[in-house]
Amino acid sequence: AGALAVAMALPQDIEDPKFEVIKIGSCRYRKLIVPENLQFKCEPAYNNWDEEEEEENRELDDQMTYEGDEWVLRLPIAAVFHRFIVGAGGRNRSRLEMESGARIIVPNREDQQDAIWLRARQKQQIYSGKAQIELLCEREEAKLEYTHFLSVPLAWDAKFRQRIDEFREDVVLQRFEGIDASIFMPSRRMHFTLCMLKLHSHAQVDEMKEALRTLSSQIAGTADYGRPLVASMKGLHIMTDDPSDVGVVFTTDRSTAVQNRMNNVADIIFETLRARGLVSQQNLMAQRLLSSDGAHAEVKLHATLMNTKYSRNMRREDGSRMGGHRETFDASRLMEHFGQVNFGDVFLKEVQLSCLEEMGDDGYYRSLCSIPLCDPRCVR
Repeated sequence: AGALAVAMALPQDIEDPKFEVIKIGSCRYRKLIVPENLQFKCEPAYNNWDEEEEEENRELDDQMTYEGDEWVLRLPIAAVFHRFIVGAGGRNRSRLEMESGARIIVPNREDQQDAIWLRARQKQQIYSGKAQIELLCEREEAKLEYTHFLSVPLAWDAKFRQRIDEFREDVVLQRFEGIDASIFMPSRRMHFTLCMLKLHSHAQVDEMKEALRTLSSQIAGTADYGRPLVASMKGLHIMTDDPSDVGVVFTTDRSTAVQNRMNNVADIIFETLRARGLVSQQNLMAQRLLSSDGAHAEVKLHATLMNTKYSRNMRREDGSRMGGHRETFDASRLMEHFGQVNFGDVFLKEVQLSCLEEMGDDGYYRSLCSIPLCDPRCVR
């Protein structure tokens, strides 16, 4: 940044200051008369450039090309965000172009490219357009559906699955009001959820896989890695304090040791995902996965046994789920009869990147990648 010489004459700079009276409109003002031979020191004033921003701009320069009389930047933006950038009747794009000075080129829907292009005569216009588009996408991200999640499989244990199936059969035979076989989670899908994810492009999925590969070595370097991680799955639990109005019933391990160890792992995972832009602090708070001050992970481990959103009454003829108000049921008698059920111990072997609506050949959510939670030699 260059320096500019700035000088200003003040009355204290002159031994015997003299003034003249000037009239502006109906008002009179005193004006300092500055002698022609007055000598005073000039102080340099520096342009107020942010050195970090300047460095960032230089890095962005490498990604630009010069075509005709314009600079061009390819900006990776998942195709699912393109409709937000364009807006109804193209109004969002027009506003962004007017405010930034850059033209925004959005591919046709048929192309399904995870990118847009910015074109402008000045680089600063491209920087402005990029910043505004990224801010818009961050706001609109809340409207997108979840596509994947990080799961800790429980269904790999055959004995655990058998106990879950026996529990379902015993409960259905009781014919409790509001409870039928359709609201039970299939035993082959039993799991803990660490975090829900919105990965709407191949690039985001690839980035997530790379993040997990990095996390694998980080977790392997922790002191706990060499010790087995076992969950004792006991009891029936509900999300609310009112057993007469229940939508979800789950089982879990409520020991402090398991909760703390899983939260330590979650802290490592969340830090990496935030740094790579795969999940935001705001989204983690919305999922209630952090402490009230957002400083550390507080994952509430629960393995869903029953959920009324699976009810056949909540499905259309084609099998898809209906929206609207979720059914509830009175779980009082269920809790009285089965509240102390013991599903046994399950080793928590790994974290998987699971597809939300796709199943694998084993009946569990299709896995795209996995990392071990403890040394595989610890698992029996």
